Amino acid sequence: MAAYSPFLGTTNNPNEAFPDIKSLKVVIKQDPCGDYLQKESYRETAYSKNNIPRYATCCNPRCQQGGIDLQSLVLFSGSGEYSLGCNGHEGSPKGRRKGDPCDNVFQVSVTVEK
Repeated sequence: MAAYSPFLGTTNNPNEAFPDIKSLKVVIKQDPCGDYLQKESYRETAYSKNNIPRYATCCNPRCQQGGIDLQSLVLFSGSGEYSLGCNGHEGSPKGRRKGDPCDNVFQVSVTVEK
């Protein structure tokens, strides 16, 4: 997955991407075992409606095409606590050779106010 792409494929404006959401808070904790990030403070990232990216990238340095789609999570799942596995692999950078699945885990807390 790309590190950045527009919401809904057409807009970079979060107010257009999430028109019926008044406020939004997303907290992501990655790498619960500390395999990829040594400092605890690096493992947690928080976003609001104003600065949320389309995708959250994986912190595994060998992971290719990994991460989670934050737009789908907010729009279709709503508020709650989620534990999501990375959908990437540890193969070649362009994806020609698929390697072992990435074993990074995303613990996501979503708070949506409509």
